[in-house]
Amino acid sequence: MNNLFAPIYEFFYYGVPFSDDLYQNELYVPLGLFLIFFSLAMVFTFYYWINRPSFSRWYHWGIMLGINMIFQFGFAVIIPQNKFIALGIEEYNSEYYNFGLSVTLMALLMFVLFSFMLRWWSTNCRQTPFPN
Repeated sequence: MNNLFAPIYEFFYYGVPFSDDLYQNELYVPLGLFLIFFSLAMVFTFYYWINRPSFSRWYHWGIMLGINMIFQFGFAVIIPQNKFIALGIEEYNSEYYNFGLSVTLMALLMFVLFSFMLRWWSTNCRQTPFPN
């Protein structure tokens, strides 16, 4: 499963020793699963759980997108940092944040993709974020 997520993550960010260590420690799997499932959960929360006419504006959708991006950034920084510190690898300072920013971009793309796939069956928010 690591081979499935590694090319996707390395397309957006590839740092020579950092990405190799992510791959060797199989950190792409939990990061990839969190990216997919948390983004999907945020989309379901917006379109089906909240699903209120008063919460169906583009900026409400943007709030949910922002929450998704913040959590993805935090997860992408904290998980590798804790793993590498536990292994005694403490040479990556800015690499964590560069990788976190690339994951944030992927979270944006994933949220938009899931939004356009799943919004059609929402009763109150089907037009959000772009009304016709």
